[in-house]
Order: sequence, then C-alpha cells, then structure tokens
Amino acid sequence: MIRTDSKGGPVDELGAGFVRVSSGSQDETSQIMILTEEAAQRGIEIVKWFKLHGYSASKGAQEPALREVIADIQRRDYTTLMVTESSRLDRRDDLDAQAEILLSIRSAGGDIISIAEPQFGKTDFAGRIVTLVAQHANAEKSRTVKKTTFRGIALVIANNAHHGPLPTFWATRGERHAKQAYCSDLESVRDIYERVASNDSILSIGRDYNLHAETIRRLIRFSANHTGVVENRYTDEGVMQTWTHKVEPVVDSPLWWRANKALDANKTPSRRNKGGRPVARPVNWISGILDCPSCGGRVHYRAGFTPAGKPRVPTLRCSGHPKQHKACGVFKGCDAVPITYVLDRMFRNDTTPILAFQRVAGNSHELDEMHAERAKIQSQLSATEDDDELEELVAKRKALRAAIDKFEVVRDVYDYAEVGQTVADMWKSGDTDVRRGMVRAIKDSWGLTLSENDGVWGIKIGTGFKDMSGANGIIDLGNGLCFRWENHPGNGG
Repeated sequence: MIRTDSKGGPVDELGAGFVRVSSGSQDETSQIMILTEEAAQRGIEIVKWFKLHGYSASKGAQEPALREVIADIQRRDYTTLMVTESSRLDRRDDLDAQAEILLSIRSAGGDIISIAEPQFGKTDFAGRIVTLVAQHANAEKSRTVKKTTFRGIALVIANNAHHGPLPTFWATRGERHAKQAYCSDLESVRDIYERVASNDSILSIGRDYNLHAETIRRLIRFSANHTGVVENRYTDEGVMQTWTHKVEPVVDSPLWWRANKALDANKTPSRRNKGGRPVARPVNWISGILDCPSCGGRVHYRAGFTPAGKPRVPTLRCSGHPKQHKACGVFKGCDAVPITYVLDRMFRNDTTPILAFQRVAGNSHELDEMHAERAKIQSQLSATEDDDELEELVAKRKALRAAIDKFEVVRDVYDYAEVGQTVADMWKSGDTDVRRGMVRAIKDSWGLTLSENDGVWGIKIGTGFKDMSGANGIIDLGNGLCFRWENHPGNGG
C-alpha cells in the first residue's frame, strides 16, 4: 500500500514537527512554514506537532515534550522528528543531558532532521562531531543570552529605573533602560481606594470600572501608591538583585491603610471562590428568593411573550431545588404582580435609616495610621540620595517615632450608626442585585413566605415563620450595612 499525503503526493515516512519559542512575544509561524515545506520535499507526512510557546530550552522546560516524542517513536506512531535548528530542541549547559535525549530517540528507532544542520544527530563520525559542536554552541548561546540580558538589567539598576509588572492604571514611559513608572489615572485610583475603605463591594467597583476583583485587590495592595517607592527585583545565577525606583505617590498613608484593612477584614473562608458554572442573571429581583410552599425549592419569576407577541402575565413558578431544577408539580404557580407590588410599596415607603457597624469612639486606628506613615518614610529613605531630603526624612521619622512612643491608646468602640440613607433611598437607587439583597435579607432575618388565603396567594413577613429570639430587629444587608426594624410592617396580602 502506497501512502499519500493530503494533496495526493507520495509519503515515504511519518514524522513530527517540533517548534519552540522562549518568550510570549515571539511567533512560531515561520518555523511551522519551513518544516511543512521541507517535509513535503522529503516525502514526510507530519502527523503530530509539538508547539511550545514561551518555553525556555536553557532551563529544560521542553524536556517533558521530548520524553513524549520518545514514547511516540517507541509505539511507532512516527519515526522522524523535524526541527528548524537544533537549538529548538535543547540549550542546557549540561551536555550529558542533551546527549541522553538524542541517544534515547536513536535507541527508540527514531531519526532527527535539523534543517539548518543536515549532519545533526547522524551516527557517522562527521555527524557525531557536528552534533557535539552544535550542542556546545547551543549551551554557549544560552549563556550569551543570559549575559546580554543581565547587561541590560545592570543599566536599569544603574538608572534606578523600573522593571517588572505594574497594577492597573499604572504605566511606564521613557527610554528602554530608564523607564519611569507613573499612575496614568489618579482620579480612578483614588476613587477606588475611597470606595474600598468605605466598605464598598469589590464586585460593584469592578463592574463600574470593568475590572476583575483580583485586579482591584492588586491595585490596593500596591504599596508604592502611598510610599512613592517601588521595590524591584531580578534574579541572576541564583543571586537576587534589588533596587528602588521612586514614583509619585497617589494616596495618603492613612487611606492606603484603611483600604488594605478593609481587604483583610473580608478575607474569610466564606468569601473564597468555590468555582462552579456561571449562573444566568435573574430577570426580576424576586426571582429565586422565595421558597415553594410544597417542596421548599426555589420559586422563579416567569414572564415573556405569547407566540402571537403579546406579553404574558408574570407568574411565580416552582423550579425545584438548585441541583435538580425540577418542578414539584404540586404548586401550580401564582400571579407575581400582587407579590412584587406589596414588597415594592413596603420598601419605597420605608424611612428607616440604613446603619453601618462602624467606629464611634476610640483612637487606636490613629496609631495604625501612624505606623503606615512610618513605613512610607522608611521606604523613601532607601530610595533617597539627596542629603537635604534625607535629613528631612530622618527628622520626620524621629518626630513620628516620638509621637508613637507617647501615644495613649483609647480602645476603639464600634456600634451601629446612621450613614445618611434610608431603606427607601437604597431601594429606589439600587439595581436588581441590590434589591435582591434587600429582599433576601428580610427573608433571612424575619422570614418571608408565600401564603394562600381563600385561594389568593400573598406574602407574609414576621416571627410566625422565623425564630426571632436575639435578633434585636437587625436586618443584615451585607458589606457592613443593615437596618433595624423595631416595629416590622407585619403581614401583607
């Protein structure tokens, strides 16, 4: 049987193409094109590609792929491995490790074709000499790249320039080895710090700025935002080089400290990402909040249009429990409009003030802010070369240290205090997520249940459906906010 390739040409043997680039900015397209053309000329059909993007051969990152090649050849999936040049395969200083890979491929019955080095990997005397020289040249090339890279880093260090990644809203400008980092959007960064320090939700901030939550956290943790000093690091031959880079600070140390403290307070196991599939956004704030009177599953808001294009009457129907999403079939559903009308009217007319659990007395937070300011001065000392500026910073540090030593701590006292907003204000200005949170808080704290009376479905709120012992009328809205219902609205129907 004569094998042919996809174009009908004769195929003498099967092979694999091995392409590798060491950095994310490089492109392996040219290697693929050269190998494809050369394989066609030699009558080799490439049945498998190894595309290693961002793999460093000097560190042996490509070895697992080479071990896979050996296993494939042993199974006779193919017999030839094609590369553009031998440095794509290996560039380690350990020549014995390089030779061991080549010998393993040969022992498995395979052959290596290097387009740039026709004699590479051959078993005759000339081939062995070429292979040894190529291996040595590849290792030497790797050492040369490291040296030239470090020469560039040495210039960066000498210029006290910036090196490495920056958080969002930060960028660099200037010449290659004298990059200066700067904040590209001062107002946005300050606004994010203020909102985080005020216990705003990270997710809501992310929605406003179109950012992931982790991106916001990295920005808040970036110490240069208040110290004005970036700590740069680079490791060469196992030795870490460190240097400082001065930038313009964006926020004050007390604000930076408060925002970071708010992040620390929210690092609880219950807020950890537990994974799971994405969930569709609810079409209404009542959807998925109430329990089915028959099976206890979730009741969802159903609306839409008829085939004729007329709007359907909104209803609440059982969707079963979260995992099964299967209706019980006992609760046939009810009109949703009376339910949503009662709750909407209740929240819109409620002038109960929104409260936040916050500090109402004490000064221990001031001591923490002074420690943050001291850390800022310490960072600036390591990056200052001007003698006058150095003397000024030392004087500030001495004065701050004396103030810290004399500081008399008054224990902070926390209690619920008004934030200047009512329940009605929050309901009217809130989106679907905010309203869902408010309705769910009522349900969790007081009890919220569908109830039938003479064939008419309504809503009931109150202690008849929930044990209120010790609740003290507090409705917890999350994010440190709540309100106190001393005289709850009672039942609605």
